Amino acid sequence: MKKISLLLVLAFLCLPRGAFTGGKRTVDPRVRDVRIIFIKGNNEAAVKARENLSRWTCFRLANNPSQADATLDFSQQQSVSGAIFSANRERSIVSAELTAKDGNVFWSGSASEDAGLINTGAGSAARRVLYHLQADAFPEVKIGFRGLDQAGCPEANAPTAEAPRTAAAAALPGPSAPPVGETKEIKLGMTTAQVEKILGGPATKVDLGAKVLYKYRDMTTEFHDGQVTDVR
Repeated sequence: MKKISLLLVLAFLCLPRGAFTGGKRTVDPRVRDVRIIFIKGNNEAAVKARENLSRWTCFRLANNPSQADATLDFSQQQSVSGAIFSANRERSIVSAELTAKDGNVFWSGSASEDAGLINTGAGSAARRVLYHLQADAFPEVKIGFRGLDQAGCPEANAPTAEAPRTAAAAALPGPSAPPVGETKEIKLGMTTAQVEKILGGPATKVDLGAKVLYKYRDMTTEFHDGQVTDVR
């Protein structure tokens, strides 16, 4: 009996200090369409999430709800930690709900973290919540030991593979394809109109002012002042 009790105590002490609880077992497919988020809330968790959204996830931060695909509402409360040997037994419990523009909640999650000597643990709990949302929205992007590799994030304006086309979008003509059998030769100095005549409209256009990028499935063409300066 003593051995069993000792094993139970050791198992409890080995539990992680922080914990995450996902709001749903099945991920709503609408999560995959979210790129820009407005973070709601004035608590520590919301503040930390706003400061680090682009560092911790592939999402971008909106200044107001009208600019966002969805709103992430953070709530926070303190409770007594279950850690036996903790100097500070306070614990932060952070919850968040992702709401669509029509007001429907389609993702939720919560995390808890023991307070440290100089922090409440709310920031770490908020990061756990965002990491889980990141994993549900961008499962193909891996979060490594040093954090998120932003280079692996999809284009902010690129549609997801699962995103269905609306009736209005289906009615719009897609990028024009070059004639069959025509040689696809892009030369330095060509204009955007000449490139579009050969390759058709780009899948993604990135306008950086003086520099414009046309991204196709297997090629990226760079323009400066309307003329091709690089092809890769």
